[in-house]
Amino acid sequence: MPRSNTLCRLQQTGLRLLQLTCALSLLTVLPAQADRDLRFTANWAFEASNAPFVLAEQKGYFRDEGLNVRIDAGEGSSAVITRIGSGSYEAGFGDINTLIEFNSRFPENSQRMVYMVYNRPPLAIMTLTRSGIETPADLEGRIIGAPANDTAYRMFPLFADATGINADNIKFESITPNLRETMLVQGRVDAIAAFPPSAQPNLLNLGIDEDDIRTFYFSDYGVPLYSNGLIVTQKMIENEPEVVAGLVRAVNRALKESIADPQMAAEALLKKDSLINTELEVSRMEFLISNQLVTDEVEELGLGAVDSERLEASIEAVSGALGIETLLTADQVFDSSFLPDIDQRRVPAH
Repeated sequence: MPRSNTLCRLQQTGLRLLQLTCALSLLTVLPAQADRDLRFTANWAFEASNAPFVLAEQKGYFRDEGLNVRIDAGEGSSAVITRIGSGSYEAGFGDINTLIEFNSRFPENSQRMVYMVYNRPPLAIMTLTRSGIETPADLEGRIIGAPANDTAYRMFPLFADATGINADNIKFESITPNLRETMLVQGRVDAIAAFPPSAQPNLLNLGIDEDDIRTFYFSDYGVPLYSNGLIVTQKMIENEPEVVAGLVRAVNRALKESIADPQMAAEALLKKDSLINTELEVSRMEFLISNQLVTDEVEELGLGAVDSERLEASIEAVSGALGIETLLTADQVFDSSFLPDIDQRRVPAH
């Protein structure tokens, strides 16, 4: 074979190898294609409580799992359950106590929590020192402002039973969530059924000194409740378990990063909404970490998990408060099978 022909073929072969190498390089740098659209509802506006989900979206953690997740702002933790139940959304960040009620009434359309986020429930009554309310008993004869769908308001009978107060002697005034702290500061109500991670920073921004805020956490009085976590439909668990597993992995990854770096979580919110006050959201995230996310139980069991005995007691308490006759089992409420290994759910240093 002439030398010129051999050289030409070698050059062509080299060119094809170079083209193949370039193609393989592109495959390694191009992001994974998200081939499963998923509708996700947050529990409220895009603030610290929803930062991990926004972070997972922006950093491509959902995409890494083959998911194209559309996150919409919510209307309250309880509303998440009805949104999913209606078919408008397939997953969300909602309240387990409302889920218990929903599953007992609509077993054919049931949902499951697959990852617990608020190990300590942010259910509380908050007031100011100038109200003269020093103990739960002092709430009798007073006015408590509460949104109609607020979980703290709906679970108040449990708090009343635990503290021995007569709820009939308390007047509840329906207010919108965005006005409750303002109405408290203005003295139009004596106390509020509150979400402390938001209410505390809001009150500080309204000029209230931290020492003048009194918070009665339901859990501090022996009310055995859990709270918000990642919720999906039972249908998805049965038909697309790989989707649920991917969703849980992405959320776990982003939650750990949010705990380790609250500033990064707040900046993710700013990218989502240019009106976000990052300093305020950092404050909210730090409050969440200290008061709702990281507890002794979480240090032991890892992020996302629940204690089965505590969950059973919670189901019994919620059922009694809401007049639910059929008592659900723990696995009809929480599915732990999608949780990553505990080593992947350890609380990060923060």
